[in-house]
Amino acid sequence: MASFKKKILILSTVHKNLVKNLKKKKLYFKYCPNPNKRRLHFEIKDAYIIILRSGIKIDQNLIFKSKNLKYIIRAGSGLDNIDIKTAKKRNIKVFSLPNLNSQSVAELGFGLLISASRNIIKADRELKKNFWNKPNLYGYELKNKTIGIIGLGNIGIKVAKIAKNFSMNVLAYVKNKSKKRSINTKTVSLVQLFKNSDFIIFNVPLNKGTANLLNKKNSKFLRPNAVIVNLSRGGVINENTLYSLLKKRKIFAAASDVFLNEGKQNKLFKLDNMISTPHIGAMSYDAQKLIAKKTFDKICRLLKWNYPIILSILSITLYDKILISFLKLLVILISGLSGYSALISLPTILLLVFL
Repeated sequence: MASFKKKILILSTVHKNLVKNLKKKKLYFKYCPNPNKRRLHFEIKDAYIIILRSGIKIDQNLIFKSKNLKYIIRAGSGLDNIDIKTAKKRNIKVFSLPNLNSQSVAELGFGLLISASRNIIKADRELKKNFWNKPNLYGYELKNKTIGIIGLGNIGIKVAKIAKNFSMNVLAYVKNKSKKRSINTKTVSLVQLFKNSDFIIFNVPLNKGTANLLNKKNSKFLRPNAVIVNLSRGGVINENTLYSLLKKRKIFAAASDVFLNEGKQNKLFKLDNMISTPHIGAMSYDAQKLIAKKTFDKICRLLKWNYPIILSILSITLYDKILISFLKLLVILISGLSGYSALISLPTILLLVFL
């Protein structure tokens, strides 16, 4: 029961159900989404569990400031905003909750792809200024076109399935070609994918092997009508290269939900053939509700909460040290009674105390 005093620190905006469940079970938590540096340094000192999404970085400095930290839960996929090596040295376990938002991310990817290929955002902006510019808003259909998918993880596979429903030809670039996947797709080299794709979607994590995957050197293989969508992380596509491609009209359009320095201005935002969104791939009610549930379940397992139903029914005041000591003493006394120790369980003892 001592686990219920351990501080749970929530550093990102989460679905209301997570906060509701934490309150309902009388767990000790602090909800301070997107705190400033001073607040973050203060709150992390006594945190036992940290919950965060993208946008908050847990670096070496913060980890060393956290004296009681045992667990970090990334409420989503990707661990690039957490210093894994330092956490491991401090015996802090790091968890992610992947695959829960993959449908939302894949659907956003196709929304961006269609918007970019048909100039939807540009048309909307112009019309709101009473500027009817139909002749300059030509775009491309998806049917019978080729889409190149970089990364065939959970998101990539869902993108491929959507693409096939649009009657598109699908190519994929993957690191592990021998891995069995739930969809049959032709795999090619990155250069072959660039040469043969009308649409390209990036769905890979950011690491040493994927940084600047699209760069100045290989960008020359892209088609002039290419539409590029980035659902990965900022840094997977070299932003200077992308800016040059769009500015010089060497590709048709691009869209990105991720950027190298998120929360700051970017020269890409000024281009009329570029669509930018603030990392909203997982921001659907459906995905966030599911993530909230799985995060709460994970917290309960980490705190080894074995009797949540009985404790809830009896409304035990978990912070009452005297009551807890009394229960422990009662367990010892009853367990010591000859002939009864094998028959009496913790739930039975709790019922005897409160009836």
